[in-house]
Amino acid sequence: MIKQRTRQFGIRVIGMLKSAVQKKSVQRLGILTLSIAGLLGVTQASALRKILSGAIESGASAPVVQMTQKTVAAKPTAANPSIVNEIDPGADERLNTTNIVDLLSDSEIIVRGLVKEVTDGFENGVPYTQVTIHVNEALRGQVGEEYTFRQFGLTKPRKLENGKTYLGITPEGWSKYTVGENAMLFLYKQASITKLRTTTGLGQGKVLFRGGNAVSQAGNEGLFENVDVDARLLNDKDKRLLATKRGAVNAESFMSFVRRAVKDKWIEGGKMNHVKK
Repeated sequence: MIKQRTRQFGIRVIGMLKSAVQKKSVQRLGILTLSIAGLLGVTQASALRKILSGAIESGASAPVVQMTQKTVAAKPTAANPSIVNEIDPGADERLNTTNIVDLLSDSEIIVRGLVKEVTDGFENGVPYTQVTIHVNEALRGQVGEEYTFRQFGLTKPRKLENGKTYLGITPEGWSKYTVGENAMLFLYKQASITKLRTTTGLGQGKVLFRGGNAVSQAGNEGLFENVDVDARLLNDKDKRLLATKRGAVNAESFMSFVRRAVKDKWIEGGKMNHVKK
């Protein structure tokens, strides 16, 4: 009941946001955007971004909204609506569950390796988490032995000099990192202004390897659903992989499947697609 009422409230606020966009009331829009994003989470905030993007991204930037409180009492979300796409690049691709076709289609960089370093900070008022990967294998993209990128949000709330606590941590559902993790990352293209980058499909785009298994941060939920691949390309291990609805899969089978799909351009050649409904 609460979730339903929240969504209904969100729809009403989106109507208000449309009005604010038309009037180009950027600062008022910022307050409304923060409120609705906090209530609806990443998925609905992504839908919100579709409404905002055309009117806002080409306009003048508003100051970054600093989310601070005396105590940590609110769920943090994104800031500055004029750079929604700069905070959450690829938002439109996540309106539904992301599957392996989406990961391969929408990722500019695909790498496998160990998480070497995780730090955070601010640049131009925007909070970021910086991740450095020791690259064992680069399946797509030009990267060296190490690759570093930044995504929106701090690793944890931060006490500021004025005594307040900054709440702009990595939003719920986004990929999070721990030093020493062995992972494959499907990375969406870098935002043009902030240079921030997210994993494609957020948690779905970070696949961890543990004990011979591979599982995304999203638990592989829907990762292999609605996927159509030319049957002539599949072996028995591939078929078992694609039959998995959720949960861990064999790591070697997963890596083999992704390597062949990228190298042989299954997506580009029309050999791998979404199931037509």
